[in-house]
Amino acid sequence: RVTDEGQISQKLRAEVIHSAHGRCQMCGKTIEEHNITLVVDHKKPRDWGGTNDRQNLWAICDECNSGKKAFFSSLNADSEMMRKVMAQESVHVRIGELLKAVGVGKRTPSSLLDVVADQDDWQKRLRELRYPVIGWEIETQLYKGPSGKKQADYILRSYKPWPDDPSGTIRRFEQERERRNKGE
Repeated sequence: RVTDEGQISQKLRAEVIHSAHGRCQMCGKTIEEHNITLVVDHKKPRDWGGTNDRQNLWAICDECNSGKKAFFSSLNADSEMMRKVMAQESVHVRIGELLKAVGVGKRTPSSLLDVVADQDDWQKRLRELRYPVIGWEIETQLYKGPSGKKQADYILRSYKPWPDDPSGTIRRFEQERERRNKGE
């Protein structure tokens, strides 16, 4: 299932390619220097709820496109689960709902959390779920991957229902904690 219908129009395709200025928006290689071909790609895959909207499209080279497809396939993520998780607006809720969907006591790979969070500082967002105002118990499981590089999986041990505004609740908790630490 996809969330919108039809192909990307030629006009939109041209707009995406033009806005890349001849450079792969993933690796930075250029048409002139590296003799690459740019393709229009969905940042969030269509079967995970991605649309043909302009903000979900970018121009990347064939090599990056192939690598991205292989990476997403390697995550072994259920499309229906990912559509539900990725539909959440709040990064905290996306991370939390992924952990819940994988299951209490089960390992969630950091690579999947990184994709779902869609921001550089996702580890901080995950730590914030452990704050008393959210109250989730999340364990970190460190290990060495096949390349010998240190990696982490996260295991949800317990969780509580979401407050009305999880991100706002966390922000207010941090502000109050900062005031207390300053002695105000």
